[in-house]
This record gives sequence, C-alpha cells and structure tokens, in this order.
Amino acid sequence: MMKKFNTFFIVAIGLLFMYAGITKLLDFNNFVIQLDSSPLIPDSLTLIVARGLPILEILIAIGLCFDATRKLCSYLTFAVMLGFTVYLVVLVIFFENVPCSCGGILGKMSYPVHIIFNIVFTAIAGFLCVNTDAEN
Repeated sequence: MMKKFNTFFIVAIGLLFMYAGITKLLDFNNFVIQLDSSPLIPDSLTLIVARGLPILEILIAIGLCFDATRKLCSYLTFAVMLGFTVYLVVLVIFFENVPCSCGGILGKMSYPVHIIFNIVFTAIAGFLCVNTDAEN
C-alpha cells in the first residue's frame, strides 16, 4: 500500500515540476519580467534564476523517475517547495501588488491558495523523503 502512495506522489510531483519548468521556458520573456519585478530577487540574479529554476525543476522531475536519483530528487523537491512557500509567504506579508512568476494555471491562483497548494506539496515531498529511505 505504501509503495502505491509513493508512486502516486512521485508521479504527481514529477508532473508538477515538469509542468512548472516547461511553462516557464515556454513563456520565458514574461517569466524574466515577473522575476525582475520581485523585490526579493536582486537584479543581478534575475537571469540566473530565470535560466536555472526551470532547468532544475525539469531535472528533478526526470530524476524522480529513476531509483538511483529518486532519494536525492525527493530531498531537492522538499527544499525547492519549502523555498517557494517561504518566498510566497514573505511576499504576501511584506509586499503589495507583486506579480506571481509562476506560469500557467499556478500563476492564476491567489497567493493564499498558492501558499496552501505549496504547503500540501511540501508535505508530500517530506513524506517522500521519509518513505524513499524506507523503500530502499
């Protein structure tokens, strides 16, 4: 039963990260503009984040497919989701009218809904970290 949950969560997170990464790359110019308007990302890092983040998301999604890299990618997923969640919470608490740099459907969510979404996926990633250890 636990293996079925693991498989379901791995597929869900893999699809989420693949979707997020590809969406950012397909609308790259808009992604850069939105990142550039973020008060938390220094201008000097905008292009590095804009190029690196979608690639990281896609690599994590691919890495979750393989036994040899699944544990590492589970931890990376947890770190990335926790970072995204903290980033959104800080934006909501300390800043006003900051556009979301997430693409596609995720960019259409309100910040409170997006934060809840991220908390759920951060918890799922934490579950995978613990259960990937148990599975191997």
